[in-house]
Amino acid sequence: MPLFQASSPMRHSFPRKLVFLSSLVFAALLFGTSGYMLIEDWSFSDSLFMTVITLATIGYGETHNLSLEGRYFTIALIVFGTGVVGYGISSLTLMLFQGDLPLYLRRKKMEKLIARMRQHTIICGLSHTGRYALEELLGTRHQVVVIEKDEANIALLQERDVPFIVGDASEDENLSAAGITHARALISCLSADADNAFVVVTAKSLNPTVLAVAKAENESSRKKLLAVGADNVVIPSHLGGMNMANIVAHPETLHFFEHLHHRYPNQFHAQVHVLDERWEGQPLGSFLKDGFDGKAMVIALERSPGEVEFSPDPEVIMHSGESLLLIRNQQASN
Repeated sequence: MPLFQASSPMRHSFPRKLVFLSSLVFAALLFGTSGYMLIEDWSFSDSLFMTVITLATIGYGETHNLSLEGRYFTIALIVFGTGVVGYGISSLTLMLFQGDLPLYLRRKKMEKLIARMRQHTIICGLSHTGRYALEELLGTRHQVVVIEKDEANIALLQERDVPFIVGDASEDENLSAAGITHARALISCLSADADNAFVVVTAKSLNPTVLAVAKAENESSRKKLLAVGADNVVIPSHLGGMNMANIVAHPETLHFFEHLHHRYPNQFHAQVHVLDERWEGQPLGSFLKDGFDGKAMVIALERSPGEVEFSPDPEVIMHSGESLLLIRNQQASN
């Protein structure tokens, strides 16, 4: 059973059930108490006591001698009230100790966890691509929230203790529940390109600064996704083909990086870092010292498209907008 379904009435089912079942029990007690007070002219305490022992089928005996009307009322209370109270109490017991309450508490805990997240990544859809993205982000210790509606994938997320939302990723409520306004990035890996486009549009409307990365099946869809606001679009088949070709053309290079990545998954990380205004006119050595505590190695510095400086010296002056290809220690921060 899903823990957290933001767009469904199930999200509020526990409080509603609790109020409904409690109201049933209270209504039966109120009906019995009022009946004895009106018919027998008893006090509130005597009427309530008689109602409780009647509905509980304890059999203590009558509080006072009953009139003929009081006996008929007692028969009606036993026939109708006992069933109502029995159903209400048994349902409340099951709900509180075996089903809804544990799920409700776990869901509330997950809500609070997601609400505290800042600069996290939202993954929409656990397709094969989405699963690889999830594994990579978890391996690099990123905070992740997944929006998914497939029950099999939800069970996997529960086992991995990954925060998730059950529902359609294109709906505002689900994205908001996943913390889109505080998210750093969103990855849309839904099966249909049109769905990915709708997710990107919705996410950008809620948080224009979020980094939106989407999956596409072909070049035509890639262009459309970029047109609707995606910051980057990946074609898995294209990347797979390039990787296969590189294995043939440059096997030693790929083998080296894959060896480092798989053997030291929590220590080695390669990335492209785009320099902002903070580093304008600063030497490369300062960037490595202040940004990564010296635990990074720069492979190349891209000055402009087509102008690349490999293995630059620490004294090289950097400029805003330039890109660094570097390998860093996983524990280093930027």
